[in-house]
Amino acid sequence: MIERTDTARRILNSRMPDALLAEIHVIIAPDKNVFLQLTGGWAEHSSAVALPSAPVPTIIINAEALRSASPVEFSQTLIHELSHLYVGLRFKMPAPRWFDEGVALIAADQWSFEDQVAIAFAAFLNRTIPLRELTHHFPYGSPRQRLAYQESASVVRLLMNENGGSLKYFLRPYIGPQGKELISALWNPLYTDPLELRWKSSLRSWRNLGFLVYNSGAFWIAVAVLTILAWFLKRRRNLLRRQEWEEEERILSSLDDEEDASENFEEFVDPAENEDDEYRGLQNKQEDRD
Repeated sequence: MIERTDTARRILNSRMPDALLAEIHVIIAPDKNVFLQLTGGWAEHSSAVALPSAPVPTIIINAEALRSASPVEFSQTLIHELSHLYVGLRFKMPAPRWFDEGVALIAADQWSFEDQVAIAFAAFLNRTIPLRELTHHFPYGSPRQRLAYQESASVVRLLMNENGGSLKYFLRPYIGPQGKELISALWNPLYTDPLELRWKSSLRSWRNLGFLVYNSGAFWIAVAVLTILAWFLKRRRNLLRRQEWEEEERILSSLDDEEDASENFEEFVDPAENEDDEYRGLQNKQEDRD
């Protein structure tokens, strides 16, 4: 655990404006019950919690939740919680919850393309959570809580792209002389409301939505479905055409048979008629003799 924490700290230091040089405590709770006793019920859906305001900055880890996690996921969790400690120690005043979580998600590389697609469709359907509802706490329950995390990372990513392009350059002013002023603006609706509108506008653009759909698996699934549908329609059209041809051939064959039957009927001479002609001829000869 010490080695993994040290590795996570070094990774975080490479992504932040400066190093996290502070003594920290890491507490490993053996199961969920002990974890909740140490953190409180609000952390029920968490695998780890950071306490930057404790006398000694502390991370509490739910060993039961992380037991099945991969090494990469475990490392990301440590970086995420260390990021909370960094923000809590280096910022001159507390930041809104959405900003703190967004920074931690990006620092831990927990912002995936699937999250980007999900938040884009949520914005397109007008199902995002207002930032003012994410300033102090996040909603409980997995779907809405996950949306809150996705939204936080997306908004911070927009700010990061507008100010330096990387987390290191973006956060540098926040730990500088103007840090308190910048953090205060994050609490001010006069700043966050236009930010939220700008963020939604960037997500709702058809260009962005088309890019996300094209680069997601949904696009190729749609292509496969359309290909199969086109093949089915083409096959059905060919079958109908073949049935039409067979019906035409059947009709033409029937007409040919009727024509042949008509010709045979005209050429046919009834033997009974010939016998009647012979009888009438003999009768005429007999009358001539008389």
